[in-house]
Order: sequence, then C-alpha cells, then structure tokens
Amino acid sequence: MTETLTPPAISPAAGSPLALLFDIVATTARLTTDEERDGAETAAADHVYTAYPDTLGQAVDHDTWTGYPALRDNGFEPSAVANMSGGLWLHHTVTDDADYRDVLTLLVPCACERGYVGWQLEDENDLLEILTELRRNDGHTVHDGDSGGPHCASTPLPSRGRADA
Repeated sequence: MTETLTPPAISPAAGSPLALLFDIVATTARLTTDEERDGAETAAADHVYTAYPDTLGQAVDHDTWTGYPALRDNGFEPSAVANMSGGLWLHHTVTDDADYRDVLTLLVPCACERGYVGWQLEDENDLLEILTELRRNDGHTVHDGDSGGPHCASTPLPSRGRADA
C-alpha cells in the first residue's frame, strides 16, 4: 500500500522574517488594470527606444501605445499596441518565462485582405529587412505560391455582419 506524504504545515514564529513576508503578501494587492496598462505602455516605449533607436525609436512616439491588462486565465501578460497606419500594427509584450524577454511583433495585412500575418522582430536589421519587402508590396504581405484563397495562412480578420446577407 502506498502512503501519501502530507507536508507539514508552515507555522512561522510570530515576528520572524517568514511571518513578516507572509503578512506582506497577504496585504499586497495585485496591480490594477490601469496600472497594468500603464506599465505595458511604458515597457513597449522603453523597448522600442532602446532596441530600435534608429528606426522605430524615431518613428513611434511614446504616447502612440495603447496598453492592455493581462488575461491571466488565458496565459497572456499585459501588452501594448501601436497603430503604424496603412493597416500595420506593432504589438509588444514581455514573456512570463524565466528571462522576461521583450517580444515585439509587426502585424501586417495580407495582400488578400483576409487577415494579418505577424512578424516577430529580433532587432533593427530584421525590421529593415521586413520593411524593404513591405515597401515593394505597398505594406502588405504577399503569399508565396498561393492566390490568397482558402490556403491563406494569415490570422483571419474578425467576422463582421455582411450587408448583402
């Protein structure tokens, strides 16, 4: 017969460092959604200004970002987006893994106009390469080898009610 080991209950001595830490955790509230939004906007602007100083750092103003709170039930950390016009968007978040890495994604409309393709940016050279291609295609992603039909690999646009339906 297998016995289950029940770990002992932690009962820190009153006034001990552990008891104090438990009290701090009990009285510390989570960030409000407004604080998460502000933090996401600040993190996005900071990342763009430091990692992309010669490109996005000059083109994207700090107040262009719109922050969104975490969706913890779905595993999403706070994030921010910036409208680049022409249908292009930037999306920034920070990973929740051990290294808390900034993730910047350029969202580009498909030439088929059915959705968007996300390009995760690694650095300014990566951005310049993507922008060179987009400039040739009026800011749209062109599909390789398909006509934009049912094989389009983009993220579909949200469905809207059709006027002719």
